[in-house]
Amino acid sequence: MRRWGAISGAVAALLLNACTGEPHDAVLPEPQQTNIMGSFQADGMKRVARFDATVLVLSRKSYTGIFGDEMAEYSPFDLAVAWGEGALADVYGALSISQSNRFFYWKASNEAWQDPRVRRFGRNAGNWHIVPETDAVMDDFFEVMEGDVVQMEGFLVDIQGPRNFVWKTSRKRSDSGPGACEIFLVTKVSVVES
Repeated sequence: MRRWGAISGAVAALLLNACTGEPHDAVLPEPQQTNIMGSFQADGMKRVARFDATVLVLSRKSYTGIFGDEMAEYSPFDLAVAWGEGALADVYGALSISQSNRFFYWKASNEAWQDPRVRRFGRNAGNWHIVPETDAVMDDFFEVMEGDVVQMEGFLVDIQGPRNFVWKTSRKRSDSGPGACEIFLVTKVSVVES
């Protein structure tokens, strides 16, 4: 069962293709971030920015069970996502995409690399460590699949984990490498295109 919920005008246009079964092929808006001052709360999280995004899900990787890590208590899975021109089918479709050890990898053939949009892909994609705020939000994520366009609302957070380990979120979309992933406390998620 699909839950549409309230969506913005920019996202409403996506609904035109929602039931066609065709791969997503439209530019999506850049995620919106509003920095805030916060301190660590009882849940071990410090909210550092309001964060809202409508993105294409490229891949999903679980870190629970036998694939678990010590941060799975907070973030049970990661999403590799794209926005902007990274959400165009001839851009992301030209790439080999994978996730492992809390990283997102993408690779292009020499031919695909000739396209400047493919070379810019890293500026329009990211690996997000997803922290569902509630069990209900976690349940909503069971409907999120590779190829879906999803709208998410919440906060970028730093996490103070076991043994005083601090896991810091990226605060910019253009970085890459270790520390470049967003840690996204999601308060609301909905699929707007499948």
